[in-house]
Amino acid sequence: MIEIEISENDGNQRFDRFLRKYFENAPLSVIQKNIRKKNFKINDKRAKKDDFVYANDKVKMYIKDEDYKRWLTKTDFKPQDFDLNIIYEDRNIIIMDKDRGVLTHSSSKKDYGNNLVDNMLSYLYKTKSFDMSDKTFKPAVVNRLDRNTAGLVIGAKNAKSLRALNKAIRDNLIDKYYLTIVKGNIAKEFTIDTNIKKNENKNKIKKATGGSRIRTFFRPIESNGKFTLLECKLDTGKTHQIRFSLRENGTPIIGDRKYGSKSVNDTLNKYGVHNQILLAYKVKFSKIKGLEYLEGTEFYSEKKKEIYRLKEKIFTKE
Repeated sequence: MIEIEISENDGNQRFDRFLRKYFENAPLSVIQKNIRKKNFKINDKRAKKDDFVYANDKVKMYIKDEDYKRWLTKTDFKPQDFDLNIIYEDRNIIIMDKDRGVLTHSSSKKDYGNNLVDNMLSYLYKTKSFDMSDKTFKPAVVNRLDRNTAGLVIGAKNAKSLRALNKAIRDNLIDKYYLTIVKGNIAKEFTIDTNIKKNENKNKIKKATGGSRIRTFFRPIESNGKFTLLECKLDTGKTHQIRFSLRENGTPIIGDRKYGSKSVNDTLNKYGVHNQILLAYKVKFSKIKGLEYLEGTEFYSEKKKEIYRLKEKIFTKE
């Protein structure tokens, strides 16, 4: 008899679907046969194919050791197997390049397994890329991007690093830079420093006296008079901070359906611009206690070149 415990990443799915993933090398007919023969128990109850398994469930398998090893999911995993583009990884942290259209975290049950954090957890657990002896800790990310904002997301692989990174973000010891293309001509650097609160009904933010403070620094890189390629540096880190600030400045991000200009967005559909063009393209580490070796290091999103290619098309033809 072999006993396993269902991980957070493998929970909340039908038992037969779990087995098909877990025993990657076993034919479906073999899995179905062993379920019919009642060779599996979930929490000491005979398992049926349409039972659900959840995190921390105990599964007992009354099969031969040699069959278990032969059917078991492969162990020579690569990041690509988990839809991950890893920019950097060491024993403490992992930096990933998130695609546009991908959630950072799941927002409902239907998002399970289809978001960056779940892919990261699957990769780290299955490749044993972190110390799994601490049963109370689960790797986590320390910054979050909107679904349609692409770029760098930082994950912590142990509790000590998670605490250090969260404190570093609070203390502004990790500089986060974004690239965007906006409507209008911007000729010099500027700062947006204001207070906002969330409009819950519309999932948007608005200016509010006494609300949360946001501050963002902006630096123009290139302009054709109608549009500007802009670098944004966060000083605070609130939801929709950059998108709202640029709308307030009268230079909304192209493609932004919440805070942008519909007429401008409509003219840019031909370039494949259907959501906000915003990329978390660079992070830079200052001295962080416990992660001192990262001081002065910078990491860049590979998607930077996509922004520049789009910029060339728009600046040349618009």
